[in-house]
Amino acid sequence: MSETALQDDPVVDLKERSPSSRVRSEKEPDEVLTRQQVYDFLVSERDRVRFCGTLPLTVFIWFIFTLTAWTHGNVERTSRAQSVIRYAVEKIEVHHQVSSLQGQPIAKRIRLDNISSTDEVWTWLIQGFVPLVAGSDLEPGVVRKFNQVIRPGIQLRQKRVTGGDCPIVEELREYFRAECRSSERLPSRFGPEVNNTGDPVDRAFVAGGSIQMASMAWSEPAEEMFFAFLRISRLQSGNSTDMPLVEGVVRAEELRRMQWVDDATDSLQISTTLLNPDIGAYIHVQLKINFIRGGLVQPVMEVRPLQTRVWHNPMEVVVDVVWGLLILFLTILAFQEVFEGKGSCSQRCCGSFWLLVDWTFILVGLTLIGFFFVYNAGMEGLDYHMANLPTALSEYVPTTPPPVAPEIQAELARAQALTEEGWQAQFQEDLELMIFLKVYHRLGMFWYVALILLRFFRGFAGQPRIAGIGRTIGSAASDIGHVAFMVTIALFNLILGGHLLFGPELQAWSSLENALMTTIMILFGQGDIGAMYNIAPTSTLIWGLSYIICIIVMLMSMVTAILIAHHREVRKNRGRAQQTLPHQFVAMCEDFVWKRSYDMRSLLRFTRSRAGPKSKILRALPVLKPETKRISRIPYDALIDFFNSEDLGDGEPVPPGWSAVKKEDFYRFGVDSATTARIMRKCHAATNASPDQEMPVMRLFEEFQSSVQDTCHVLDLTGEELKTWVAERRVDMANVEPRQRKLEVLSRALEPAEPMFSLETHWEEPPPALEGPAAGQAIADGPR
Repeated sequence: MSETALQDDPVVDLKERSPSSRVRSEKEPDEVLTRQQVYDFLVSERDRVRFCGTLPLTVFIWFIFTLTAWTHGNVERTSRAQSVIRYAVEKIEVHHQVSSLQGQPIAKRIRLDNISSTDEVWTWLIQGFVPLVAGSDLEPGVVRKFNQVIRPGIQLRQKRVTGGDCPIVEELREYFRAECRSSERLPSRFGPEVNNTGDPVDRAFVAGGSIQMASMAWSEPAEEMFFAFLRISRLQSGNSTDMPLVEGVVRAEELRRMQWVDDATDSLQISTTLLNPDIGAYIHVQLKINFIRGGLVQPVMEVRPLQTRVWHNPMEVVVDVVWGLLILFLTILAFQEVFEGKGSCSQRCCGSFWLLVDWTFILVGLTLIGFFFVYNAGMEGLDYHMANLPTALSEYVPTTPPPVAPEIQAELARAQALTEEGWQAQFQEDLELMIFLKVYHRLGMFWYVALILLRFFRGFAGQPRIAGIGRTIGSAASDIGHVAFMVTIALFNLILGGHLLFGPELQAWSSLENALMTTIMILFGQGDIGAMYNIAPTSTLIWGLSYIICIIVMLMSMVTAILIAHHREVRKNRGRAQQTLPHQFVAMCEDFVWKRSYDMRSLLRFTRSRAGPKSKILRALPVLKPETKRISRIPYDALIDFFNSEDLGDGEPVPPGWSAVKKEDFYRFGVDSATTARIMRKCHAATNASPDQEMPVMRLFEEFQSSVQDTCHVLDLTGEELKTWVAERRVDMANVEPRQRKLEVLSRALEPAEPMFSLETHWEEPPPALEGPAAGQAIADGPR
């Protein structure tokens, strides 16, 4: 065959004409999307749309809530006022005479934190606290500027118990010869009023103090408490040169002489209220001195501010209204999610953890908003009480009363004092109620911040890398729980051992609560190991080694190892669509532009269709090319079930995860061509950047089998081409044989020509030698 025939032979370019080679030439292998890639991308995209779509609303709610907390909290100014009052009370220092030596008194410096007896309580109260609250002569009833004491002044309230036999043996009881306190309450009277029948009754020694007061349900009943009031008004002495005395000091000394506070006192509560008009807040000062069994006197001070107004300007009202509208919008979204859910009513309403978070978020938010109205009504009630209390001393203008008989004047003074004390007691009770509600409101605000944080976590669940961290913690929760159980058992044994070993000598270990806090503080290097070592060196060494092994090694090392192991498993099982935050942000922006641009084009087409043929609007509107109608919502769940399904129905075999995906797979679920193309482009961009690190054995086997099948297919095509070529050559060979026979017949019919000789012979010169066919012809033409 000639060279031209060899070049035109179809066997030479057989591989180029194979179907597989044509597919690879038309479409590169890296552009083919597998079912597994599409499945991973759809799961990631669904989580991004479902969870990351909640982030804008969460951020907006967080911003509005921050404004609400800042406007209503007024934390900075109230904290300054609270610090001023607390510092003033804590810095009170008086001298209390404890004994005398050679006629010289020996005094002890008394502060609030080192009071150790009832006598010291009276000294600190008479010489320190009452003068502080009463103020100076130039500014009576004012504490550290702007803090005006609400009259009458200071309220004392104590709880008493009865005496009983001490829990010791009879011999020791005879030696001790004294009573100990029991848990039973005293009768309705004590002191000088027990057998009083004719003299005026001192209400401080009568339970309830003849005060009609509605107390809170969770506080001590008012009829079982004993009340006393220390007024901050001045008493004019007979001598004009003497300084005016504070009425509360005189009353306190009288109560001290009559032993109003004695060994039967279980707790003494000293409370007063100040009004700071500069920041618009009440400041409630309460000192509770507990007389604990064993002789310990434990003072506890609470200084709590309370705003007088809920809304100070219209801007605060606007912020609260916006907050309420956002919660209402979130409620609508929650109901929409319930209506779109599947299953029973309970499953649709509470079947999802994030839906439960939303319901809790809504209920807590509505409760916090409703508190503002309750708080406003309560402050109006406090204002009503304030109108019935005496005017502040700094604003009091004395007037000359009309002459009244001394008996009537004394009776009127007692009636007025009883009324004022009743109003003050009720005011203190209502104020404590409002403070109680305010404290729980702040706790609600704190937990609301935690709920906002959970909503942020819900939004972050749509980010694959952050969601991987959450899945790691979730998968490791079981193992961490078992480790926590072991660590808890070891921790409580260490606490109990430290309490038994060091508790009798160290206050940090004296109770189980203190031992728990000390054990936790040792973990952060704040425990006093030296004091423990001085008590029991060997036991401290054993306790410390056990602490290091059980807490540090088990808790930290084991938890770290568990998290690392589970994180590796999560990373191994995660999909290929592992986008970063910037990539997802860009994708969200592109989706927004892609959707809104289609909406704008649809609006332009609608406008052009409604405009008349001669309308001027048609000239201004651009002419748009026709395009397919897009779906409003992509059926992610249906697509994910299809690409991860084990049964396609209709007897179709389930293709493996690495088989190629066609656009027809999306069309069967109603996805339009434009959306399908965009999904496949996004899937290609999101998954091809992170190839599989580990391939499963079945995938390797299937790919090997597919490769062998492709090779066999190519060989089959090559065989078919060879058969065709051989068939053609056989036809040619079959055509050659008849021709050869014909040529043989013709060759047999050929006979040599007869030679011809001339009659005369002439001698001629021989012609020149010839080459090639001419020479043969000359020989043939020669003489025969």
